[in-house]
Amino acid sequence: MSVFASPAVARRRARTAFAAAAVLLAGACSSPTASPAAHGTTAASTSASALPTVGPSASTLPDLPYAAFDPAEQLDLYLPAAGAHPAPLLIWIHGGGWHTGDKTQITGFAGPSVKAPAPGPCRDIVEVQVPDLAELLAKGYAVAAVNYRLTQDPVAAAQDAKAAVRFLRANAQRLRLDPDRFAAWGDSAGGYSALILAVTAGRRTVFDDPRLGHADVSAAVQAVVDDFGASELTDLPGSHTAAEDPFPYIASAKPGSIPPFRIAHGDADCVVPVQHSRDLLTALTKAGTAATLTVLPGSGHEDPAFMRTQWKPTLAFLDHIFHM
Repeated sequence: MSVFASPAVARRRARTAFAAAAVLLAGACSSPTASPAAHGTTAASTSASALPTVGPSASTLPDLPYAAFDPAEQLDLYLPAAGAHPAPLLIWIHGGGWHTGDKTQITGFAGPSVKAPAPGPCRDIVEVQVPDLAELLAKGYAVAAVNYRLTQDPVAAAQDAKAAVRFLRANAQRLRLDPDRFAAWGDSAGGYSALILAVTAGRRTVFDDPRLGHADVSAAVQAVVDDFGASELTDLPGSHTAAEDPFPYIASAKPGSIPPFRIAHGDADCVVPVQHSRDLLTALTKAGTAATLTVLPGSGHEDPAFMRTQWKPTLAFLDHIFHM
């Protein structure tokens, strides 16, 4: 569940407590543990030195620690049945105003039957937008749903996202993942982390913390889905420096270094203004990145209209990038 305040409210409520919601995780744990393949890296400082054994059938590996700095640094990995090739991976980063939300929400895809909420004043707590996990697995995608530190610190959240990507790439062979086909999907606060993954790849920045393990492994992704994500520093909680602004990284990126983006935003979003995504599209396009923006008329933040109208085009985007 994504929780933001509108720009004026965010500055007044930087330390306000937010409500949380979670959906029970569906799936079973896999069998006994064994040592992972290191993928040519140093060992991570996590208990992931013993990963569950991955069998040929579809499986769920819950609560995998991708770092050892904080107990929140865990992910759930959903694997399709083994195919002829390693699976492309979608890394889902939940929203929640950097204060709430949980990886298990990915099991709560509502589909096209959910009606949009009645028009009303801006609300802090609204619907959640998640991928259709069942359809992704059926098509042969693996999916990682990532938890991160909920300290209202966007930088810590992005550091955790990069650590999760590094952990998954370091163990790609062991987990039947294709390390050259990683996509990041973030909504709301998660959109900021997905954005940072894309625009800081190959650089050492404030978003890279070697204490989180696998520091020598790439945290790059090959595609990004950004649903109503935050990108403007003035609307993020807390105080920030220029080093945390994503736009200079975009402007200084080497040609072709930023992966394709698919962005969606509602023009009635009073939580994260649609201008965030418009400015992001302008910057990405100027940098030569393949990027699109779909603006949903009359849709608010985390509106169920996104699941009704954007799931199929988003899946088509991923299928095109990864030749599925």
